[in-house]
Amino acid sequence: MTIKGTKGLVLLLSSILLMTTAACSSGGSNAPDGAKASSKTEGSAPAIELRMTWWGSQTRHDLTTKMIKRFEEKNPGITIKPEYSGWDGYFDKLSTQVAGSNAPDIIQMDYAFLSDYAKRGTLLDLTPYTRDGTLRTEDHDSSMLSAGSIDGKLYAVTLGVNAPGVVYNASVLQELGIAEPQESWTWKDFAEMANTIAKKKGNGYYGTPDISGTTNIFEVFVRQNGSGLFAGNKLGVSREVIHEWFNYWQELRDSGGATTAEVTAAMTNALETRPLSVGQSALDFAWSNQLITYQNVLKDQSQKLKMQVIPHMEGEQKIGEYLKPGQFISGNAKTKYPKEVAKLIDFMVNDPEGTAILGAERGVPVNSAVREQLKPSLTAEEQLIFDFIDVVSKHSSDIDPPYPQGFSEIDKNFKSASEQISFGQAGIPQVSEQFISGSNAILDKAK
Repeated sequence: MTIKGTKGLVLLLSSILLMTTAACSSGGSNAPDGAKASSKTEGSAPAIELRMTWWGSQTRHDLTTKMIKRFEEKNPGITIKPEYSGWDGYFDKLSTQVAGSNAPDIIQMDYAFLSDYAKRGTLLDLTPYTRDGTLRTEDHDSSMLSAGSIDGKLYAVTLGVNAPGVVYNASVLQELGIAEPQESWTWKDFAEMANTIAKKKGNGYYGTPDISGTTNIFEVFVRQNGSGLFAGNKLGVSREVIHEWFNYWQELRDSGGATTAEVTAAMTNALETRPLSVGQSALDFAWSNQLITYQNVLKDQSQKLKMQVIPHMEGEQKIGEYLKPGQFISGNAKTKYPKEVAKLIDFMVNDPEGTAILGAERGVPVNSAVREQLKPSLTAEEQLIFDFIDVVSKHSSDIDPPYPQGFSEIDKNFKSASEQISFGQAGIPQVSEQFISGSNAILDKAK
C-alpha cells in the first residue's frame, strides 16, 4: 500500500495512536479473561475461588467459617465460598447439583452416601495428594482411612470419630430422683425411664422423641440381633426384627413415654428444634459430636447434658455400638483446582490452627497428634465426648460396610413407614412388607 503526501501520513499515524490508546484503556482491553478478573500485579497467580458445602448447626457454621477465614489469610490468592445448610434436604440438593454438573469443589460427605457418590464418579481421588505430601495422613487412624476408601482409592477424609448414643438431661433426672443410665442398660430400661420421666413431669413432657423412623438407630438394633441392615444387594434385616422395632415404639407412644405422631411429624433434625433442646423431653438419640451443640442450644443453660451408649438388647448376639467417621470431607472429581482442594482438606484435619478452631464439634479428631494437642484446652463438653468415645472403643463392634447405592431412597421410605404406623394409616405387618419389597426393588435397580 502507498501513502500519498503528508496528509495521508498524518491520518495513518493518528489512526495508530487512537487504536493504541483504546487498547491500553480498561474498557477496550484484549487481555485474557483471567487477567481481567484478577486485580493482582503482573506476574502473580490469578485468584482461585473454591465452593465448599456442609450441613450442620449454627455452631458448626460459625466454627467452619472462622476456619475458612484463617485458611484464606494463610493462603492469599485462594478464597472459599461457603454454602451451608441443615441436614434436611442436604443430599437432595447435592444430588441435583451433581446432575447439573454444578456441585461445589469441597463436599462434606456422610459414610452412608460415600459408596454411592464415589461409584458415580462424583468424588475426587485424593490418593495422589497423599503421596506428594499435599494431604498428610501418616497420623490418621488406619481404620478411618479404610473407611474413606472405595476400591483402594481415598475419596474421603474423616473429620472426626463419632459414635451413636443417648443424650440425657442429667439435671432433670436428678430433679426427678431417677438414677442416670449405666453402660449396661437395656431397651427395657430405656422404656421404663422414658415412661417414668413423662409421668413425673406431666403437662406435655415426654421421656423421648419417637425415633422409630431413624434408620441409623434402627441399624444398631439390627446389629444387636446379629445381622446387618444390608446383605449385598438385598435388605439384610428380617421382618421379625422390623416388627419388633416398630412394636417397641408403638408401645412407647401408647404409654406416653414417646412423642405423639403429630409432635414427631413436626420435628426436624435441627437440634435447636428437638424436644430435648426446647424442654419437652429429657432423652434423645444423637451422635457424640452433637453433644456440644445440644448443650449450646439447650433452653435452660443451667441444666447439664451427658451421654450414654445405645441401650443393649437382652441376650443380644453382638454389641450394636460402633465407631464411625463423624463426617467426611471430599473433593469434587470435576474441580478445576484439585491440589487446592487437597490443601484445604489438609488444613482442616492436620494444621494446628485449623484443627484448634474446629475442635471436636465434628467428632474426636482423626489425627492422633491433634488429639494430644487439644487435650489441655478441652471444654467440659468436649471432655465428655472424648470419654464417651473411649467407652465405645472398648465396648463396640466393627462398623458395617458403607451403604449400597439406593440407600437415600430407602432411608426416606423407612421414615415414611414409621409415620404410616404412628398415624394409624396401616398396620405394622403391612407396612413392614411394603418396606421390605420396596427396598429390595430399589437395591436391585441400583446394581
